[in-house]
Amino acid sequence: MSRENFLIWQYRTKPKALKTIKAINKETENTFKNAIQIADILNIETATGYALDLIGRHVGVSRVLPTALKKEYFGWLEDESALPFGIGDFYRYGDALSASVILNDSDYRFFIKARITKNYQIGTLSNIVKSIKFVIGAKGNVIDLQNMSMNIILNSDHLNSLLFYAISKMDILVRPVGVNYQSIVLVNHTPFGFSNDSQAKGFGIGRFVRIQNVGGKQCQEKYKKPQII
Repeated sequence: MSRENFLIWQYRTKPKALKTIKAINKETENTFKNAIQIADILNIETATGYALDLIGRHVGVSRVLPTALKKEYFGWLEDESALPFGIGDFYRYGDALSASVILNDSDYRFFIKARITKNYQIGTLSNIVKSIKFVIGAKGNVIDLQNMSMNIILNSDHLNSLLFYAISKMDILVRPVGVNYQSIVLVNHTPFGFSNDSQAKGFGIGRFVRIQNVGGKQCQEKYKKPQII
């Protein structure tokens, strides 16, 4: 049924009033359609570019990560991280040792989802494990030390500089108030363990777990596999 049929008889025969009402009705419809489209534009699964930037601002994540990557300079064979002549820049005293990164849509969407998980945290151990596995992957886990601190277990195969920056600098993991996190990385891939651990290996195959502190402190040897929650 046409909307004109809902007009009172007083206006149905007046051309100017009828055009005015039609114009208002058309503009109202366009406004409503645009409002509906906002939900699609700001859909985190499909948003790109500036629309994704708006979502990031809303949840508190920037597309630009300052000092996220270590800059690589020219160097000699003794330095495994150095670049050869013609590729690496010469380092001058005072030059920055790190560089900013502008995330692409895929990486940015990943960090936004991680922040949303943190923003809606409930602080339970299962909630923490879910957050850690989302950010780090299935190989990541957490150990509650029962002293207001927890160890975040990382696997060296799933760790890169960008992910480590996000964990250590962006605080994107679910974390109870007042609880301190310490990130450690497992550097061997066939840990020794017993039958109650499906990921452990037996004698002759598994090795005693070697744990390295990612924070830059001295490495530690652990001769017993930590109990993973």
